[in-house]
Amino acid sequence: MNLGIAIPTYNEATNIGQLLENIHLSLVNLPLISTTILVIDDNSPDGTAEIVKEFANKYNTKNFKIDLLARKIKNGLGRAYIEGFSNLLDQGSDFIIQMDADLSHDPVYLPAFIKLSGDNDLVVGSRYIPGGDTPDWPLSRRMLSKVGNFYARLILSNKISDYTGGYNMYSKDLLDKINYSKINSTGYGFLINLKYLSVLNAHGIQQIPIIFRDRQHGKSKLPKSTILTNLILVPKIRLKKLK
Repeated sequence: MNLGIAIPTYNEATNIGQLLENIHLSLVNLPLISTTILVIDDNSPDGTAEIVKEFANKYNTKNFKIDLLARKIKNGLGRAYIEGFSNLLDQGSDFIIQMDADLSHDPVYLPAFIKLSGDNDLVVGSRYIPGGDTPDWPLSRRMLSKVGNFYARLILSNKISDYTGGYNMYSKDLLDKINYSKINSTGYGFLINLKYLSVLNAHGIQQIPIIFRDRQHGKSKLPKSTILTNLILVPKIRLKKLK
């Protein structure tokens, strides 16, 4: 199996090295897996790209490769994923896992994603099924996120429990089917739209529980208004599909 991992970055110099090392530890001994990690960097001024290159020189082998996609401008999470997915599919990835660079998504779960790939087009890392949690969040943020995801399930589909999380796996066939490159939602709205289209078209869907850790280094890139903005976006996504 050819596995691609797409990781968008902007000013993640304090985290990216540790993440790449942890991914390597989780996957290096898995048989029959060829992994390409693609870091999509938006011209980070803190030297993120240089660190990625250093780890590529350290770890690249026949079946484990770290690549850098250096974008000249910072133009959004959605476009970063679209360019990253296209790059990995062109390299022959059968499945693509998306994850954050801030160490919130623990690579220890990667083998669980891979185990479910055989019969499923979509595997969602969920904070909101038994075994999942957000232990670092204050109660107000937990409640806002849970209410937001409940609202998304109510409007879109209850087949998955976590629409706003960014730790998920998609098959090549599914990404081709949903025409992901045409999704024009920005920011975390892209994740919601991508998941909704995936739920509608996936041959098989599974969820795994994940413990989501808040970032320990660097500044949060999630504006306080993001969740509320996405609540407004949800019915627009549904209505667009119904047209």
